Amino acid sequence: MTLPPHRPPSHPPRRVVVTGLGLLSSLALDRESTWAAMLEGRDGLGPLTRLSLPMEPAQVAGQVAMEPGRHQTLCECMALKTLEEALEGHRFKGDPGRLGVFQGAGTSGLPVAEAYLETRLAGRRGRAAEPAYQSPCVITDALARRLGAEGPRSTIMNACSSSLLALGQAWERLASGELDAAVAGGAESLCRTTYAGFSCLKAVDSRKCRPFSRDRAGLNLGEGSVQVLLETLEGARARGATIYAEVLGYGASMDAHHATAPHPEGEGAARAMAMALRMGGREAADVDLVSAHGTATPANDGSECLAIRQALGAAAKTVSVTSTKSQFGHTLGSAGAFGAAAAILALRDQVVSPTLRLEDPDPACDLDCTPLQAKERQVRAALVNAFAFGGNNVSLLLARWEGA
Repeated sequence: MTLPPHRPPSHPPRRVVVTGLGLLSSLALDRESTWAAMLEGRDGLGPLTRLSLPMEPAQVAGQVAMEPGRHQTLCECMALKTLEEALEGHRFKGDPGRLGVFQGAGTSGLPVAEAYLETRLAGRRGRAAEPAYQSPCVITDALARRLGAEGPRSTIMNACSSSLLALGQAWERLASGELDAAVAGGAESLCRTTYAGFSCLKAVDSRKCRPFSRDRAGLNLGEGSVQVLLETLEGARARGATIYAEVLGYGASMDAHHATAPHPEGEGAARAMAMALRMGGREAADVDLVSAHGTATPANDGSECLAIRQALGAAAKTVSVTSTKSQFGHTLGSAGAFGAAAAILALRDQVVSPTLRLEDPDPACDLDCTPLQAKERQVRAALVNAFAFGGNNVSLLLARWEGA
């Protein structure tokens, strides 16, 4: 495995910490209720009711107990709710030009586009504003308006690694000194076009998904939102903020292998993890948790476990691996942020959430994938993985906050 040349920054990077976390899922509409349910081994998967797709054989999904607002999409409602939870009442008092918003998007405005098309085909005009709500940047703009943020805002559409790349890029802007704070994450809602597309790929399981299992047969789609408040350590300390974890760095790579399938040997994924470790100044032996992409598709899980072994070497034998998709389903553009949320809370509480329904592990997934039950253990550092169609790989490195 060859890494690109490392170019150290011209000045020491500023330390960046997580000071807020909003989490809304098919398990619960707030962070602590969702986390408690995860540790109890519950999932938010059930019969598909939000969408009418009687022709599809797979009818299992993760759906939030929330509806769109009168003038807001479901994604926007979820994103704003998780923003408020992440802020915990804090209002940014510094230069608004040093506050940024970074969002990952996948399905994005497709549900709005579907509804608008039906309206037009039925001969009705529809609302004049509806075409604007189809834009992927609607969520980013809504969050920026609520925050009064005048710094850079970025909407990243990198398929299923989008929100993790958003977190990585936000960290980069803070570490470089360009920003003092940022909100990063993603929000996704179910949509018929995306559901049908995954079904055409035969990637959707008709049962609840089983990451890392011998009989895994595909993913379940899900929806929800995660928003993370990042601040420089200096700024967080100055206002006495609660610190959940520290962000150390990230790695991003490209397989250049196939439009939908991961590299069978996990080369690009391993490279992303190794880059994150190098950027964060940590060794493989420092990592206690991998919050995996873990989609439960036949192709992904084996190649990801191979990539973890490549990146961590002998340390892979002692690391805990977990997949949030066994609890929420695959939330597409927001999936990486969901994985990051699970890692942040694991670092805070020193417990790893379980991979559900992992009763018969695939021999190709011969790591400790935290089957069935949560596991209390030391978690010093965590890698979060998100891999996307086209071979877009991202890995984020987080560390427990020790108050240093």
